[in-house]
Amino acid sequence: MQLLKKLKPSFYIPGTEMDPVKDAVKRVVGRRVPLFPRTVQIETQAGCNASCVFCPISDVTAKVPKGKMPQALFEKIVQEIGRIGATQRISPYLTNEPFLDSRIVERSRYIKRVVPHCEVAITTNAGMLKPAIVDDIARDNPFHAIYISMQGVEKGAYERSMRGRLDFDETMRNVDYLVEKRVPRLKLVISMVKTSEIDADAAIEYWRSRGVEAKSTVLENRGGNIPEFDHLKTSEGRIFKNCSRLLKAAYITFDGDMVLCCADYYRAVVLGNVRERSIFDVWNSERATEIRRDFLRGRPNPLCAACTIDKP
Repeated sequence: MQLLKKLKPSFYIPGTEMDPVKDAVKRVVGRRVPLFPRTVQIETQAGCNASCVFCPISDVTAKVPKGKMPQALFEKIVQEIGRIGATQRISPYLTNEPFLDSRIVERSRYIKRVVPHCEVAITTNAGMLKPAIVDDIARDNPFHAIYISMQGVEKGAYERSMRGRLDFDETMRNVDYLVEKRVPRLKLVISMVKTSEIDADAAIEYWRSRGVEAKSTVLENRGGNIPEFDHLKTSEGRIFKNCSRLLKAAYITFDGDMVLCCADYYRAVVLGNVRERSIFDVWNSERATEIRRDFLRGRPNPLCAACTIDKP
């Protein structure tokens, strides 16, 4: 029984194991890579108002296309997800700040209308989450959860960590308003990446003392794209071998590219484009399947091979 519990969360693709006996065992004790992604992230508009030390977005902005997803493409994506009915969560953002898209709340309501069984979750730095937007959300809330990415509760450490156009005092006012508004049917979580630059434990204690859920997440070098990783980490770090993102989640850029992972800022591994093809076809393409099979065989693509994480 303990062995089954250990193996059950692992994913498999038929034919991954060369030994037919091992392959048969995996079919019984493992979870098959789904034929349609369980989670879909959709970048409705490229860009960010922050320049966090643990994110390469400032460099990316100059090196990859920028733009806003056409409404027709957005609706095509959402409608296919609705028809298939297998996706459990949709997040209308990717590597961008979602509230830079002035239509993000209405687009999220569209998701809820078309795919009512899906959770809609979003992560924001709250710099653009003004009281008027919070009031709009409260009138007809489309979100299951809003995660606020906020590096600590000390002004200096916060601004050194998040940089860009973010101001600690202004962001705190936005977050305070959201907390006090108590939007119906909304899970609110303050989240921070644990680094050597902030006191994550103190920040978590502060928010919890106010009745707000808070947590820290592990620092990643995001596919080798974070030059400051060695300075920010709190341990020796390790290769992120047990990641399951490419096995269950789809990541779609504003112009329809399905990239391998949320850490694929530079579009190093593009599985296909969903403007002309379906999500189903791109997800199950020979290229996508072979990349996942190699990953499960311990032969990861260069992006995954370079991905290192800090200790929890």
